[in-house]
Amino acid sequence: MWVEKVFPHKPYNVDRLFRRLSMDPLQYVDDDNKILKVPLRMQNEKGVYSVQFIGTDEQPCFEIRGKDIKNKAEAVTRIREMFDFQMDPSSIYSTFRKTNISSLVEKYIGMPLIGEPDVYSALLKNIIHQQLNMKFAYTLTYRFVTKYGTKVENVWFYPQAEVVSKLNVEELRELQFSKRKAEYVIGIAQKIVSSDLDLEKLYTYTNQEVYEELLPVRGVGPWTVECVLLFGLRRKDILPAGDVGIQNAILKWYQLPTKPTKEEVMAYKENWSPYSSYISMYLWESLSG
Repeated sequence: MWVEKVFPHKPYNVDRLFRRLSMDPLQYVDDDNKILKVPLRMQNEKGVYSVQFIGTDEQPCFEIRGKDIKNKAEAVTRIREMFDFQMDPSSIYSTFRKTNISSLVEKYIGMPLIGEPDVYSALLKNIIHQQLNMKFAYTLTYRFVTKYGTKVENVWFYPQAEVVSKLNVEELRELQFSKRKAEYVIGIAQKIVSSDLDLEKLYTYTNQEVYEELLPVRGVGPWTVECVLLFGLRRKDILPAGDVGIQNAILKWYQLPTKPTKEEVMAYKENWSPYSSYISMYLWESLSG
């Protein structure tokens, strides 16, 4: 067993991290002891890593624990990225403190960008979540992963593309997938297996190149690409302008007479760069308090 301590910059909002992860029934969250468990695939091996908050508001600190020493460096790097342990709250705050969104930033500063373990799970999850309310989106994803995925140390791994590619539409329809969404999920897995879609390449691509690579894939629209950029690739300047939650949050925060269009939301982005991903998270969070 190895242990690595990481010290995020303050403020780092641990309570919002745990609360947001607790919304997803697939996540292993021990709120009482402030422990998360993270499923990571590395070198074709499954590993479960424990992440525990042991710090204070004045000195945030997390302890990462794992078993296999050979994967330690990669595991620590990926977990740092997943939970945004390198976030720079002071830079975010100084960027927005004199803008008309400063009060939103002041309320939610320290809330991290919370990523998925990898691009594959981010893509699959957001395909399943398309055009669903949040509660049923999580329920449907839970059904899918617990039926076809793998459980290790009480932690769920998404089913690999080789498994999903062999499913048929009727199997997913039994879980309450729509016919079209079932076709999307299976089709994307088949493209990955046939090497027509290489998700690992996306890490090296610009945002525009990611759009160009993913948009031609059946079932992938701009919203899905933006969610992959934000939650899978953890890019810091992404604003999902077509997201209904983002639009409703802007309507509420600015007390607009009508819900903004996608084009109107995008007009805000110029003033929110290079941290529009954080503004996106704050806006989503503002809908729940």
